[in-house]
Amino acid sequence: MSKTVISEKNEKYANWVGRVCSFLSEVGPQLGENGTHCASFQSKPVLDKCPDVVYLGYNPHEAWEFFKEDVSPERFYEGNPDFYSGSRKGWKVWRLANALEWADYKEPIRDGNFVFFNAIYFGSENIASFKKIVGSSDAIEKCLTFTEEVIHDIFKPKCIVCFSVQDCFNLLNNRFAFKDVRQINTAESTDEDLIDFAMSKEKGAWKCVYTCSKAVMKGIWNGIPVYGIPHPSSSVSNDDLGAIALYLRSELQKMK
Repeated sequence: MSKTVISEKNEKYANWVGRVCSFLSEVGPQLGENGTHCASFQSKPVLDKCPDVVYLGYNPHEAWEFFKEDVSPERFYEGNPDFYSGSRKGWKVWRLANALEWADYKEPIRDGNFVFFNAIYFGSENIASFKKIVGSSDAIEKCLTFTEEVIHDIFKPKCIVCFSVQDCFNLLNNRFAFKDVRQINTAESTDEDLIDFAMSKEKGAWKCVYTCSKAVMKGIWNGIPVYGIPHPSSSVSNDDLGAIALYLRSELQKMK
């Protein structure tokens, strides 16, 4: 990526962050303390190239310090400090990374190759409680508009992985109408040589049955493949995560 393109990308991102911060400052206090407004970026952005993957959750389950204060753009540039404190492997939401390591495919989880953030920028204890707040519907719609913009106009990733089919993949599909939406049989859709590779590995913690027992979805969003997987912090088993990791490796390697 040329210096000119990188400069333009940085300018676009700075403009986007400024508009999002203004939106958070205006709307956050209206939602009250049960809908704290916070920058939803867990990782740092990738602005010097197009990242391999955007990992996308629904919303932060946290009350970041921006509530009732001036909204700082820092979180949009530095990510969540806890994510870079060395403890990220302990995050249940980041269990997919452990499965990708088992699948000998670390590229999509190396810093600088991915962006990890939430589609909705207001933190809450849980999704249901946030949706009950008066005014949350309009806030959600505006957040989704910002999310579409930053993904397609700025990051332009090779693919998107949604954490949760119901709360993230379906949310975006209902709003933006993905093309070619279908449920995936991970074993049938994974390269046979990768399944042979997995069968040759020692069983260990990541035993793999290759066919995920939970729903895995795929669609195309403005030309970008979007995958919906069970939320890694849910009750999804290591076997299922192993099957998903092999499938994602099979898919992403075709995009090189």
